[in-house]
Amino acid sequence: MFELNPLNLPDAQMQHVLMLVVAGVLGFIIGYVSRQNVISQLESELTSVGHAVDDCQRARLVPDASNEETIILNRIRARAGEVNFTRIGLASVDEADDLKDIVGIGPFLERKLHAIDIYTFRQIANFNQDDIEKVNDIIEFFPGRIERDRWVSQAKELAKKK
Repeated sequence: MFELNPLNLPDAQMQHVLMLVVAGVLGFIIGYVSRQNVISQLESELTSVGHAVDDCQRARLVPDASNEETIILNRIRARAGEVNFTRIGLASVDEADDLKDIVGIGPFLERKLHAIDIYTFRQIANFNQDDIEKVNDIIEFFPGRIERDRWVSQAKELAKKK
């Protein structure tokens, strides 16, 4: 009567090869999409962990707040949000330059600048007049001293040498 064996069709082998190719392409596409999802999840986790590490490095609060320097640094650190970092740029502790190379910045003043997340010559070089006044107020420094000591021009020169 009727013989319906699909393997007896003249293009049966071609159909099998075509189905294998389609299955391989679909498997590749599904694997690629899922791999991209995993990569994006891991990158977002890495970013959040990086931010957490930066926060830990920034929040170096000394538990013994009895000495005057620690009290001053904590008071200054509390005002760090007032600085316009979108304009002057962000930096981390890992990127920190030796700010004491700028004439007029000593060890304690450098710690004050670090307390408000200013770590690099590039950040100081990007100061405008408003930034100078704001930073001067936050770090409780002598009015006009940043301009007299020419921090911005010194920082530009030091950033170029770096």
